[in-house]
Amino acid sequence: MEFIYPFLNYLQPGIFWPELAVYKPMLLISLVAGIASMRRGRKLEAHLAAQYFRQPAFFWMCCFLMVETISVYYSGVLTMLEKFQFWDVFAIFAVISLLLIRDATALRRYIWGTILGSAFVIYYAIYAVIVRTPYIVYQGGRAGAYGMYANQNDYSFIIIMALPFAYLYLRTCRSFWQKLILLSVIVGGVVGVMLSLSRGGILALVLEFLLLVGVTMRGGRRVLVLGVMATLGAGAAIHLFAARAANEAGYYTLKDSEDTRFQLWHAAVAVFEAHPILGVGSDRFAEFAYQYAPISRDDKGKVAHNTYLEVAADTGILGLGSFLLMLKAIWKSVKDASLEGSTGDGIVEARLAAKVMFLGLLFRAGFDAKEADWSFYLLVIVSIATSSLLRLTKSGSVA
Repeated sequence: MEFIYPFLNYLQPGIFWPELAVYKPMLLISLVAGIASMRRGRKLEAHLAAQYFRQPAFFWMCCFLMVETISVYYSGVLTMLEKFQFWDVFAIFAVISLLLIRDATALRRYIWGTILGSAFVIYYAIYAVIVRTPYIVYQGGRAGAYGMYANQNDYSFIIIMALPFAYLYLRTCRSFWQKLILLSVIVGGVVGVMLSLSRGGILALVLEFLLLVGVTMRGGRRVLVLGVMATLGAGAAIHLFAARAANEAGYYTLKDSEDTRFQLWHAAVAVFEAHPILGVGSDRFAEFAYQYAPISRDDKGKVAHNTYLEVAADTGILGLGSFLLMLKAIWKSVKDASLEGSTGDGIVEARLAAKVMFLGLLFRAGFDAKEADWSFYLLVIVSIATSSLLRLTKSGSVA
């Protein structure tokens, strides 16, 4: 179940097979996983549960999700209930995930489920480009998957999320086939971002590769590889920017993209200034932004293209404050992560991957509004689990 739960979560069965949506498959899977975590011999130890659920990252995540719910108070209880039903899935996912991660072995299975579930989405988008599905053709041929990752820019988020884990878990594998799978995820991630033509995606991907080289190599070899990676990354970014310009020639330019973002960022600040406590309500910036600042007709109904400004506009200082405190708590848990002390069980590698992913995601989130992306909540889970398991391992409480 430690593998199946995250694997299915990222595969999104209710979206990939729409006929399953009415049965709420992930809610049912969460229920099954929760029951499985309570079985004798698989139950989370009380001292580890205490470590998990008293972590600041978990507390601030819950606060943020609650603010998202109450921010639409002015529309009535039913609307608040609808928002709660949207946001509570992230809390449920975090709680069930932590209940399942009872030791290093369970964590390793969980990370593998995350990697392979993400790989399904990554390669689905590549397949869609190859066969030129109607959706891809309609979107100008840019790679995108389905559900949360249908948009080509959003699609880059799951790649930014999965790549550090695939890269660092190469160090824990002795099996040729496991290494081949992880390498295919890394290659697929690079190909996926290039096919998506996401400018923010390629810049975040290059940043992650540079960070990964920086934390896994030493001395002259690191300097050499960093130089090569920087050169290749710059070349890839230049090529992608040119390909994006060619893809949008005649109807949307880089200057248009910049103007759009500046308009929307200005509007988000104006909304925040007008509603500093609870904003205009969860996911409502796109609906009301034009009332607070001049926005061109083409940009009406768009998100703020910046996660932090979107959160501020939607939920005010209460939402932004809890969101930033959640990020601060995550960083505090992973900032000292390094390969030193690794025993090959995957804990150290997962913690270091979370550190790299955190920095890549922090950068990527500055160019798209994705506070409802799974990557933020995976960071909560992995930062809590790895720091707690390492702490208890050092104290001798966990084998």
